[in-house]
Amino acid sequence: MDVNHDTRINPATGRFADKFGLLLLPTGFGEEGTGRADAVADGKPDLYIQNIFFNRVFRLGNYNEQSYRGLELEMVKRLSRKWQLNGSYSYSRSQGDAESFLSDNGNDPTLTEFESGYLNYDQRHVAKINATTYIPGDWQIGGTAQWASGLPFSVIEEFDALDNVGYSQSRRRFGYTDRNGNFLTENRNIHRNHAAYVFNARARKSFVIGKASAGAFFEVFNILNSDDLRVYTIDPGRYALQTDEVRQFGRRFQFGIQIDF
Repeated sequence: MDVNHDTRINPATGRFADKFGLLLLPTGFGEEGTGRADAVADGKPDLYIQNIFFNRVFRLGNYNEQSYRGLELEMVKRLSRKWQLNGSYSYSRSQGDAESFLSDNGNDPTLTEFESGYLNYDQRHVAKINATTYIPGDWQIGGTAQWASGLPFSVIEEFDALDNVGYSQSRRRFGYTDRNGNFLTENRNIHRNHAAYVFNARARKSFVIGKASAGAFFEVFNILNSDDLRVYTIDPGRYALQTDEVRQFGRRFQFGIQIDF
């Protein structure tokens, strides 16, 4: 937590004060020039320093909280008649202030009221099925299927701004700037990615090599070769769109041999 900066409320609007942030450089030449740089509003909440001999002063501590609440329904068919199955469905909510101790959400005092929200691993619905069967010739065939609802992401704006004494601050806000130049604040992780399916399969053959028992297996991951996009943050930016995202790895194959002696 930054303990050397705080915010102020504009009594006329009831919102965070915004009187400075950008530095307007001198314009003109000679007698027409202003000769000075002026601080102007930047559309973002202002930061006011308490001790001008320091910039940011951080206090470390366990200020963030996390909570996980969920219900799980599980169905198990034990191995009989050469096949078994395990299926489950879970409904859960994961909420808190940050995902890790080293989160930088607390660095900016203006984020305090918008910091709490869904954690980036919050998944409302998850359904799984795992099944295995034994067929003649010492073969085992199995597969897994999973459907999960979308994970959350945030729209953010990262920028540099001056505080009231001219120290430059690297800052982050949750939200975006509209066409009129007004910043619209959002809570963290209120947007959702799309739901995703994953199917995997495995075949195994057991055999004997001399006095040792052995087995060979072949696995296929992501059978449908899906490349679902997982977005973490979107920053519309002033000049270019920036995103933090990753695509699911495509179809993969794995082959292996195991020998017990």
